[in-house]
Amino acid sequence: MIHLIVHLVKEIKCCGPVYLRWMYPVERYMKILKGYTKNLYRLEASIVERYITEKVIEFCSEYIEKAKPVGLLESRHDDRVGGKGSRELHVITPSLEDLFQAHLYVLNNSNEVLPYILKHEAYVKQNNPKMS
Repeated sequence: MIHLIVHLVKEIKCCGPVYLRWMYPVERYMKILKGYTKNLYRLEASIVERYITEKVIEFCSEYIEKAKPVGLLESRHDDRVGGKGSRELHVITPSLEDLFQAHLYVLNNSNEVLPYILKHEAYVKQNNPKMS
């Protein structure tokens, strides 16, 4: 996990955050919207009508908690996230030392912190001239 940060910092410096340049979520959602078409002569109206119907069902199902929503797919992972299922929920928590090491790496490789690092190096060289 610590090695992943090495690549992420370089990638964010070059291209910006990942979610701003990946088209996969947009394309995946467009596939869902295209599946709403029933009337091939009026595609946009068909998509809008089914989208609004789905949103109304979602909105109403939030207020009726015990009712099972009709037309909405249930996630097959809900039981596992709740702690049920055949496998245990595996959560990896890094040690405090690993977190500090990752934090230090990000700080040492960001442009915002560079002036402070240079000031610190100059201060150390001034106070310890024999130190290499």
